Amino acid sequence: MQRPTRKVAIAHDWLVTYAGAETVLDNILRLFNRLDLFCIIGDTQNPIFNRGNIANIYTSSLQKIPFIKKNYKYLANLMPTQVEKFDFKKYDLIVSSSWAFCHGLERNATTTKHLAYVHTPMRWAWDMEQDYLSQERYLNLIRPIVKTQIRKLREWDIRAGQKPDKIIANSKFVQNRIKKYWGRDSKVIYPPVEIIHGDNFENHGAFVSICRLVAYKRVDLIVKAFNKLPEKNLIIVGSGPELPRLKKIAKNNIRFIGEASNREKFNILKGAKGFVQASREDFGISSVEAQACGIPVIAFGEGGARETVLDVKLTDNPTGIFFLKQSEDHLIEKIIEFLKIEFRKADCIKNAKKFSAESFRYKMLEQINSLTS
Repeated sequence: MQRPTRKVAIAHDWLVTYAGAETVLDNILRLFNRLDLFCIIGDTQNPIFNRGNIANIYTSSLQKIPFIKKNYKYLANLMPTQVEKFDFKKYDLIVSSSWAFCHGLERNATTTKHLAYVHTPMRWAWDMEQDYLSQERYLNLIRPIVKTQIRKLREWDIRAGQKPDKIIANSKFVQNRIKKYWGRDSKVIYPPVEIIHGDNFENHGAFVSICRLVAYKRVDLIVKAFNKLPEKNLIIVGSGPELPRLKKIAKNNIRFIGEASNREKFNILKGAKGFVQASREDFGISSVEAQACGIPVIAFGEGGARETVLDVKLTDNPTGIFFLKQSEDHLIEKIIEFLKIEFRKADCIKNAKKFSAESFRYKMLEQINSLTS
């Protein structure tokens, strides 16, 4: 399919890490020969900025605030205004990659088309408000202020959800949330999964968890479970504000790798016994990456995992097993059950192929061309 040759802008909420949403963004960028990139704040060390087809990079005025890259989440109530200030009137097409704000940008011209790829309606403003408030350990004095800000963000988010011409959801789970909160229909295009192949890996036989170490990922649950299974080893890949606390409670059978390159990550996955995911994910790209390496998954059985993992109770060709309660004892029970099952590497790889990068890019181009033709 031919690439569009229009004047194109790509908008992404913020570029301070490189994780699943940035993998999606990277593949969107590949669809165009030349484009301008917008984000609320960005870290120039982010590999996204190295792409040669980016003509110009625009950030918001929040970029000028000292230490913003570490504290941006505390300024969420300022971000809708920042997104709406971006000037898009010279563009024929905007593609936004949004899990928070960029779906609410102002087009500035009636001829500009806007396709929004939505990773999720903002979690902390909707179904995770209580988790967010409790995990951030807000003082009682400011809790009412924060709750008011969250309510205003919800009101803005409903209005913002009406602005795109077309919405793409990253899973059926997110599609349902878009319908529930915004009242909008959307199409599903699963995120791209790309594997870096290599032979430099060790059959370490440990379980692996890969994610940003933030509270809602529930890596603490995984650590507590493996603390009670001292004969089983666990490798945790990733960094984030939860890292010091997790290291403090972890026993000697748990190893923390920190940040890892894609090649290092896949080498770790290829030598694993299994992959563990304890959070309710909108999609869960790391669990698909594990399957692409032939590694079966233990996952919390809600959200996107229902679409990406073939549970042992539901098929003769399983690629994993679900646990249905976010408790360490229930997870331990499923780890023990997992070890008794003979998962086939070929089944895992076959299932992961449904989420190829080539399929993602082709389907995105179809939607872009249908919008702009």
